[in-house]
Amino acid sequence: MTVTLTPELEKLIREKIERGEYESADALVGQAVQRLLEEDTVRDEIRLRIEAAEAEIDSGQYVEYDAGTIQELARNVHERGLKKLAVERDETGSPG
Repeated sequence: MTVTLTPELEKLIREKIERGEYESADALVGQAVQRLLEEDTVRDEIRLRIEAAEAEIDSGQYVEYDAGTIQELARNVHERGLKKLAVERDETGSPG
């Protein structure tokens, strides 16, 4: 496969190779393509999560919060976090 790059991209690639960031243009392009594919996967996962969340909202599976209930939620999250830390400390024998 042959790929044609703009002079600006060629310059950037040469500079990265000269700085030792990559062994070759092939290595840089290979890593760039790999990152692109990983981003696509993450984007697909996010899209699926959003669709699932929207379906839950549409079916009424949500909780509305006001000034009082949001503070209760924060307390509950804090308490769960403290309990989780305590369990992890017990499992590892770490004092803190």
